[in-house]
Amino acid sequence: MNNKQKGLAAVSIFLVLFSGGWYANEFNNRTIHEKGLDRPGSVDVQQLDHNHIVPTTGPFQPREYIRIGNRISKQAE
Repeated sequence: MNNKQKGLAAVSIFLVLFSGGWYANEFNNRTIHEKGLDRPGSVDVQQLDHNHIVPTTGPFQPREYIRIGNRISKQAE
């Protein structure tokens, strides 16, 4: 395989992947719009019950990026 064929293969692969990504993005945006999920000002946030509060004992320690509370609510105990 000479360099011309390798270049043609690389460009072809790039164009197929790029056009596939473009189509997938347009399909995703069209689906979101058709389902009405793109309302202006709509922000859906996962809600927790008020009794389940993750205790904050202080700032994060080094390399502690998230803090996970108890998975069992106090009502279930």
